[in-house]
Amino acid sequence: MRILPIALSLCTTAAFAQLGAPGQTPSGAQRTWTLGAQSFGPSLSGHFQGVQDGQPIAVDLEGDLGLGKDKLTPGLFLDYQGPRFAFQISSGATEYRGDRVMTRTVTVDGTSYTAGTRVRSKVKLASVDGIWTIKFVRQPDAWLGLDLGVQAWTLDMDASSVPPVGAPVAAATRITAPIPQIGLSGGSRGYNGAVEAKAYVHYLGYKNAKYTLFGADLRVFPVSWFGLRAFYEGGSFDVPKGSIQDDLEVKLDRKGVGFGAVVRF
Repeated sequence: MRILPIALSLCTTAAFAQLGAPGQTPSGAQRTWTLGAQSFGPSLSGHFQGVQDGQPIAVDLEGDLGLGKDKLTPGLFLDYQGPRFAFQISSGATEYRGDRVMTRTVTVDGTSYTAGTRVRSKVKLASVDGIWTIKFVRQPDAWLGLDLGVQAWTLDMDASSVPPVGAPVAAATRITAPIPQIGLSGGSRGYNGAVEAKAYVHYLGYKNAKYTLFGADLRVFPVSWFGLRAFYEGGSFDVPKGSIQDDLEVKLDRKGVGFGAVVRF
């Protein structure tokens, strides 16, 4: 995680408050609800090595399976902003598919595919986020806050061999990761509430396992009640063997740009 770009992003967000036209009613103290739909299709890379739910697993999502984005499931977005507190709930899912000849032995849910085996795979990653923000620095059109919450990942993985003759061999597994969230965020409004910006960074470390998340969110409202939203988010989940579980190593990286439409009331 690079601290300097994140710090610059937060500072830029706070400075954005100066863009509001002078003499107009401050918008930062208003209570607003924002509801909308979002489309977020991040790239996904990483690997699993060890034992998952009592079954061996040893697979690299990019190197072995060659996963690529296949399908997006639009998610929901709900945001509340108040003078002292804020909270945000969002959801979404992305499907990835791969079709590759194995160059080494790969194991999914106890089923092994040896080198030279053609394997078709599908992975679906769904996430639900809930964040509560306590604003400890408050200005008329800008704020800084402490974020607390959880991000829950559910990863469904299916793999099946494609033999020249005979029946295919299939395996499937589900991996869940409810990840606590703690970090900082900063936001502002400009042009009398016509533009909103936010940046955030979260970090969690426990027994050599670590999770990082950072992002930026921009919303533009052509009219007071309807707007368009663009955001970027990147996250990394790194669990060495012997940290949270003695016999499982997990490394996942997810990052990408999302878009949506929102209604503010």
